[in-house]
Amino acid sequence: MRIACVTDTFLPEVNGVVTSIDAHTRILASRGHEIFIICPKYGQYVDTPPDGISVRRYSSFSFASNKATRVALPSVMSMTRQLAKFDPDVVHIHTPLSIGVIGLLASRALRVPNVQTYHTYIPDFMQYVELSRLLRIDDLQDRIANSMVFERAIESGAWQRIVKSRALIEERADEVLEVLLGVTDEVVEDRPELTARVAWRFTRMLYNRANQVVTPSLTLKRELMRHGVTAPVNHISNGIDLDLVTRKESYAPTGRILHAGRLGAEKNVDVVIKAFARVAADLPGADLDIAGDGPARKSLEHLVEKLGLTSRVHFLGFMDRSRLASVYRDYDCFVTASTIETQGIVLLEAMAAGLPVVGVRALAIPEIARTGRNGIIVPPFDEQAMARALERMLAEQPLRERFGRASIEDVQAHALERVVNDVERLYMLTAAEGV
Repeated sequence: MRIACVTDTFLPEVNGVVTSIDAHTRILASRGHEIFIICPKYGQYVDTPPDGISVRRYSSFSFASNKATRVALPSVMSMTRQLAKFDPDVVHIHTPLSIGVIGLLASRALRVPNVQTYHTYIPDFMQYVELSRLLRIDDLQDRIANSMVFERAIESGAWQRIVKSRALIEERADEVLEVLLGVTDEVVEDRPELTARVAWRFTRMLYNRANQVVTPSLTLKRELMRHGVTAPVNHISNGIDLDLVTRKESYAPTGRILHAGRLGAEKNVDVVIKAFARVAADLPGADLDIAGDGPARKSLEHLVEKLGLTSRVHFLGFMDRSRLASVYRDYDCFVTASTIETQGIVLLEAMAAGLPVVGVRALAIPEIARTGRNGIIVPPFDEQAMARALERMLAEQPLRERFGRASIEDVQAHALERVVNDVERLYMLTAAEGV
């Protein structure tokens, strides 16, 4: 098959979406499929893809508050040309941002069936990310919230004319971009917030135009269906390479707790630190290691200093996946306070190493880590409950070992080869059914 992947985030950026795309496409290419990845350009980064994978990058700019993330705004005309030249059997859209939306427009113009993965919980994401704050473009928020410009781009008479002919794409490119960017007379002057209602309207608009939708957890599948997504929704894990992770050999106490992942405000690492402050007061031998980097790191370091924990909380910085996979086993447990996880690659990796988990009751976390089975789940933002769970993990070796063994058993369902088999079957089904 010829498979086009469209994404607003890719290498060298490190996150769960990138990890999933990179792992899946490498395996698919090794099986003889042709893969074409469309993504943003990251400075001077040079691609060295394996045989069977080609990459097309578009010029991009960074968020004002997050230099690692890039935003690209390719034209519909250019995207359509690139896809037409590759001639895909299916287009897989991984992100609901600029490249993803334009990829949807282009795939519909070419009448190529598309698969869309719901990696990010859009209602929480839109409440967390104030576009005017990140991009310093106040008017953009107005245009998206008030006019639902993407919906109008797809449903407008201009778009209906454009999809009839590739020649018209070139001829009407400016008209499409005006509609896409909301440059119309109908944008009202009020500034409503990006509420959950608007987020779900945007979600329905985008994902109901997929031939097949993929979610990495059953929780998200139910959420999409409950909020009006009528396209077929499939639950397929992002998967992890179980062979990459070194398993824990001993459950003798170390007093060490691990948090790993991007250090963004949405991950609530401050809750983990405040919970650990309670643990540290009761258990002098306990330590917390925080692996990862991100825009919240400085504020988190200041919090650690304020709490007098500089000798007990260690910021390890960015660790590549292979290095991180070899150190999970050195800890007593893994902890996360994130409330926006649609699955959580690092959580699965920690489980594959045999670690018990302390997490919060939000989105997909309770689906993966279950109290009494492989971890302890506490209410979101409850520092006291999290502290009690961590203290219990550190104090009870038989509990750690029982939970850790269950983690290893449960994570087998997320083995990468098994997951890619499911993805491959979905691609074949989608291509066979057509638009």
